[in-house]
Amino acid sequence: MTRRALVLGATGLVGRHCLRLLLGCKAYDEVRVLTRREVEVEHPRLREKVIDPEQLEQEGDFFKVDDVFCCLGTTMKQAGSREAFEHVDHELVVRCGHMAKQAGVRRFMVVSALNADAHSSFFYARVKGRMEQDLEALGLPLLVLIQPSLLRGDRPEKRLAEDVGNLLSRLLEPVTRWTDAHWLPVPAERVAQAMVGMALMGPDAGVYRVRYRDFQVFAGKFQGQFPALA
Repeated sequence: MTRRALVLGATGLVGRHCLRLLLGCKAYDEVRVLTRREVEVEHPRLREKVIDPEQLEQEGDFFKVDDVFCCLGTTMKQAGSREAFEHVDHELVVRCGHMAKQAGVRRFMVVSALNADAHSSFFYARVKGRMEQDLEALGLPLLVLIQPSLLRGDRPEKRLAEDVGNLLSRLLEPVTRWTDAHWLPVPAERVAQAMVGMALMGPDAGVYRVRYRDFQVFAGKFQGQFPALA
């Protein structure tokens, strides 16, 4: 059967791994990307469209896929203000969820955060929590909330907290690889593997929060089915 995917945020740390895995695993006949800037990838199954995010509602037909991988997100430094941060990490993500629902998307995977809590006293956690809450209210057939702690990987910009967390993670990984220590930093590629693994080999319906231990499980399933991409 024809299966199509849409990646949002394909130039980001997790998004670019998602795109590579989706194009490489051959489970999808077409992989679509909506992006602010070109992903600089050429592939016969890739369909890319560069857009202004503020004109997102004009792209309803592009959302007519089976699975959406939403990796949108920014930082306070990049956004420049709380309002701009919330616009991307909450409003824009929920708009994508709404469009996915209207288009009949079956599975919606989105990168959130471990500390997401709509009632948190911390702004970042509160924004992520409200985003999760509003996505749940849409009633998508399958909603997968990916909740990593700090992400390991190469970014164009440096983040001190993640650099420290990455060092700690490398020291502890040999003894914590299969624990439920959700606070541990996780490689962005493993998160992407878990997202694709969840879409291909996970449940068909419901709301799921996927954390550190789950990353290992679903990334392992993906690697088992597509060892060449491991």
